[in-house]
Amino acid sequence: MLAGIAGLVVAALSAWLVWYVLVLQKVASSSLPWGPKWLAVAVSGAIFRFGKWYLRYSDNLAEHAAAGYWKDGQQYVMVWHPHGAFAIAALCFTSHYWADDFPTGRRGAQFVCVASLLLRVPFLADYLLLCHARSQDRKTFSNLLQAGATVAVQPGGLHEQVETDDKKERLYFPANLGFIRLAIQHGVPLLPVYSFGENQLFRTAEWVRKINRFFYKNFKIGNLIMFGHGGIPTSPLLPTPLMMPVPGRRLHIQFGKPVDVGPKEENPSEERVLEVFKRYSAALQEIFKECAPKYLPKEVVEHGLEIHL
Repeated sequence: MLAGIAGLVVAALSAWLVWYVLVLQKVASSSLPWGPKWLAVAVSGAIFRFGKWYLRYSDNLAEHAAAGYWKDGQQYVMVWHPHGAFAIAALCFTSHYWADDFPTGRRGAQFVCVASLLLRVPFLADYLLLCHARSQDRKTFSNLLQAGATVAVQPGGLHEQVETDDKKERLYFPANLGFIRLAIQHGVPLLPVYSFGENQLFRTAEWVRKINRFFYKNFKIGNLIMFGHGGIPTSPLLPTPLMMPVPGRRLHIQFGKPVDVGPKEENPSEERVLEVFKRYSAALQEIFKECAPKYLPKEVVEHGLEIHL
């Protein structure tokens, strides 16, 4: 019986590998929507509704759109923080808005660039690509902006993931600030987005971070060990219900005010890039100051928001 099950698993993975090579690999760098919208909305909608039931979720996107920030086809480089243990805010909530073309109302006007590794994971890749995820390489990112789309990105990446601490809010940025350079090259404003409670969805500990840092430093992979329910260590390599976030935890996504990057410039100077980053960091601190007391534990608020470049 076990041999039969193993054979079915191997056959399914082999079939998916062919599907990936023939179809998904090309979609990952495409500037066009892929797959039927009804399917993307149905699957992401089911996850969205479950997430709202399981967690105490809210966001201000409808109010943000009503305030006129998305009118007349306004385009952004949307930058969200923090990554958290597993980017639940993006995976379960904003993915549904993107699948449903909200708030732009235009098919192919909203994409998100993610680590290419995620687009090689069976079935997760299909889901992400249906919800307009694309590879986070510079060429694909630039092509999407050139096509007039809003592109979301999480700059902290795996480094920020392995540093997730439920007692602190710490953001990490790549030294070259590539997302800011691309925004300047295309003349597209930055839109800061903060997921309050993302870091608190899972319990964390320093010894867990040390293990995950080792794997990240040596193999460039994200969290392999985490605290599951009841404080039981678990791993995404062996997914079980123990991996679910702490039920009933607060999660709020706050869309902030756009940060203008100025006129287009093909090769912006280091000084200009850093000047935009300084203003972007100030916008993040403003969001944190306004919203953190409402959505984060008191001791986390008192520690403040750390920004590391």
